[in-house]
Parts: sequence; structure tokens; C-alpha cells
Amino acid sequence: MNEIEIQPEAQVQEDMDMVRRIAERDSRAFQQFYQRYSGLIYSAIASVLNDHHDAEDVMQEVLVQLWNKAHLYEPRKGKPLTWLTTMARNRAIDRIRSKQRRSKLNDGFEQENRNLQSKFEESGHESLADKERHGMLLRAVSKLSADQREAIEMAYFSDMTQAEVAEKLNQPLGTIKARIRRGVHRLETLLKPKLA
Repeated sequence: MNEIEIQPEAQVQEDMDMVRRIAERDSRAFQQFYQRYSGLIYSAIASVLNDHHDAEDVMQEVLVQLWNKAHLYEPRKGKPLTWLTTMARNRAIDRIRSKQRRSKLNDGFEQENRNLQSKFEESGHESLADKERHGMLLRAVSKLSADQREAIEMAYFSDMTQAEVAEKLNQPLGTIKARIRRGVHRLETLLKPKLA
């Protein structure tokens, strides 16, 4: 972080100009900013995550966020590099929280699954019924619009939050929520008669 604090004023002005140009979709400015600061940004992420693969994923997310949100940068609130490094650290912390949530859910699911398995063994008939229900669900999901299907698959099958889906698809959160809501309603309409 010391490198951020000791930036010469001329470099800060240059950075502000690059961010302004990135907001105008100038790919050369984006490449310049990347070449200048990717190492520092990656280090900020890696110091939070301590995992090379997660750090690379978050780095990619931060770069997409820079490209899509450069217009939100406000010079009066600080230097561009401080803004981006803060964004990177926040994304890294979000990644940790997301992994912790998934881990807790998985642990709870595994414990419940072990408890159920110890009480009874699933019969062949139940297994067949589960496969049939799973097949019906997949067929119903395939009948959704492409937008609804993509949002639902990411939210329910890839274990992403609606906010993560919105960011991944570069869509407003409200749009994603509406797609998921309409998609779930459509699935209920398609499946209720068959499961009744």
C-alpha cells in the first residue's frame, strides 16, 4: 500500500485520465492501467486470499469491474489506484465470505445426509423416483427462456448469490431477480401437474 501513498502527483493525474478514458471504453487506456498496476492489484488480492487460483479469478473479476464501473470513479474521494485496490480487497473478502457460506451449507447438508442415511437406506423404487423427478426438472428448465435458464442455473446449480449472478452477467440486480422469479414461477407451472 505504501506504493499508493507515494505516487507522484503527475502520475496520479495520469491515472485519473486513464480511468476517465476507460470509462469511455478506451481499451488502450485499460491496457496501460493493467500493465502499470496488475502486479500491485494481484498482490493486494493474494494477500487476502492466500490461494493462487482464487486470486486469479478475483483479479479477472476486478478487471471486469474496472472496465464496467470506471464511470463511477470520483476523483475527490481518492486516487484511482486506491479506489481500485479497495475494490480488489473487497472482492477478495467477498470471495472468502462466499466460500465460507458454501462450506457451512455443505457441512450442514453432509451432516443431515449422514443422519438420514443412518436411519434408512433408500430403496431402488425411491432412487428411481428421484431420477425421474430430476429428469422432469431438467426438461422443465430446458423449456425456460435462455435468460431465465442461465440465471436459474447459476443461482441454484452453481450456488451463486443473485448479486454474483448479476455481476457475472453484467446485468442489474433487479433484472436478475425478475428473471429468476419468472423462471421459478414457470417451473412451478410446468412441474406442479406432474408432481401432484
